[in-house]
Amino acid sequence: MTGTQRHGQRGDEPQHGQRRDEPRHGDEHQHQQRRTALANFLRSRRARLSPQDVGLPAGGRRRTPGLRREELAVLAGVGVTWYTWLEQGREINPSPEVLAALAGTLRLDPAETDYFFRLAGSQPGPHPDRPVRGIPAALNRLLAAQAPSPAYLLDADWDVRAWNPQAEALLNFSQYDPVDRNMAWLVFANPLSRARTVDWEYHARRTLAQLRASYAERGGAETPGGRQLAALIARLRGAFPEADAWLDEHEVQERAGTAKDLLHERLGPLCLDQIVLRAPEDLQLVILQARDEATAARLPHLTDSGDEQVVAVSSTFAQITGVREAPGVRSPRGDGDDRSALDRPPARRGRPPARRG
Repeated sequence: MTGTQRHGQRGDEPQHGQRRDEPRHGDEHQHQQRRTALANFLRSRRARLSPQDVGLPAGGRRRTPGLRREELAVLAGVGVTWYTWLEQGREINPSPEVLAALAGTLRLDPAETDYFFRLAGSQPGPHPDRPVRGIPAALNRLLAAQAPSPAYLLDADWDVRAWNPQAEALLNFSQYDPVDRNMAWLVFANPLSRARTVDWEYHARRTLAQLRASYAERGGAETPGGRQLAALIARLRGAFPEADAWLDEHEVQERAGTAKDLLHERLGPLCLDQIVLRAPEDLQLVILQARDEATAARLPHLTDSGDEQVVAVSSTFAQITGVREAPGVRSPRGDGDDRSALDRPPARRGRPPARRG
């Protein structure tokens, strides 16, 4: 018999030693808790909407505040019985389209919408791109407070929006035009950073995998934010042959922190933990924190003047990396269909090196 079996049949019998009111599966209790939370959430959000909020006449007195279930179901374009079951915590599986309709009718904000989707057992969809306003003062203070650790802020396009003096001393952000002041671009285009980074190829591949994941998270070619990242990926393909090859491997990785070791020409080895913290307005705070006592003792000297060996490192960059200079031209591929830069079939190349950590 398909579907839910009736009471009294074998499939409804408790196992030996199990009471009838106990869950037959270890996660059934968690599923029920999630459905109950979803029901409570829907009722609370329905109660805060008045008929006037959604363009309905006020009508007579109501026993409870907010919209009636029937009114909400009609406005969202779903069945009244189906919505009633959802509020009763029954086991049903609404589609993302239905969830989106309910979220819009209930006037949920982005955080509430994500929460609603997850309670309903569905993956939240991308949000419409919102313009990033100025850096909040509190976030600027938090950025400054990371000293002597280098720290910087990235936006959803991976553009570097702000940084502290230690990050400037290590990554030379101010030496680049704003159009090039993008972290994914600088991983390849910053000669000093490339020369200093131990196992640079691992970190560069990791960046590309995370950039591809960001492209999908922002809605891909269907959204302005996704197209912005597609143009960046196309530009990387055109300027850096290694990026072009590694992107064809179609690796995807969620953005997160990692261990990062540098060989600084003046300070010596720097063993760092790269920590990524999400901040308001789709910003990310990236902190390069000392992983050992020796590095902690060296970081305060990053901003010391008299970095005589920087020129020497730049002059030997070609010998270390095989790249004569950091390209500064836009990729001609960015002028065409951005999706072609991402969605090629994988090339037959070697697999990436084993991931660390």
